[in-house]
Amino acid sequence: MFADFPILSTVIWLPIIGGLLVLGSGDKAPNVSRWLALVVAVLTFLLSIPLWSGFDVTTADMQFVENAPWIAAYDINYHIGIDGISMPLILLTTFITILVVISGWEVIQYKPASYMAAFLIMEGVMVGVFAALDAMLFYVFWEAMLIPMFLIIGIWGGPNRVYATIKFFLYTFLGSVFMLVALIYMYFQSGSMEILDYHILELGLKEQILIFIAFFLAFAVKVPMFPVHTWLPDAHVEAPTGGSVILAAIML
Repeated sequence: MFADFPILSTVIWLPIIGGLLVLGSGDKAPNVSRWLALVVAVLTFLLSIPLWSGFDVTTADMQFVENAPWIAAYDINYHIGIDGISMPLILLTTFITILVVISGWEVIQYKPASYMAAFLIMEGVMVGVFAALDAMLFYVFWEAMLIPMFLIIGIWGGPNRVYATIKFFLYTFLGSVFMLVALIYMYFQSGSMEILDYHILELGLKEQILIFIAFFLAFAVKVPMFPVHTWLPDAHVEAPTGGSVILAAIML
């Protein structure tokens, strides 16, 4: 039924484009911004439901796959798809975003359009993280998540929001550098940026250990694990309620 419809791209880019429209609506008519944000969030959730209803549980292959050239010189593609792990995480993301928009309806009085827009854009980027099958596309979405959350904490956070924001950004960004190095190394070893190709890439034990350490460092910061967890209490305490919800329910 959905074979020819780019449903996964729609779920990624609808909230991003919708967020830009909400941002463009400005803060002079806050109710317009709020209702537009809610409509976009609800529509995105409804469009994500077929990812579940149309999911084939009899195969381990990636589903709802879309693949188009992006940076042809380096064999980097806009390649997305889902499996049985990413599918429920995408539905969680689209559902939680509705709750976040509603939770900030009356509470957020300062620049509500920008607030709603930041969450919608972050929603699309987070879905992109769960759907990316190209390593560089994954990394771009992974890092792009930081920008809306950086603004959410820094603008609508508590008294120590600037300190919490800088700490959050530095920890998560620097941790991801190790992952980028590992991805680039695997690209030179395989000649491909396809994540599925890395599953069958033959590497020596020393290489595997070093790559594991690089990914472990990146993910340990984001989880977060001791001793690189100290950014989290500051971020949670200073972030507005919606920011804490997204951190706890999805980003971590």
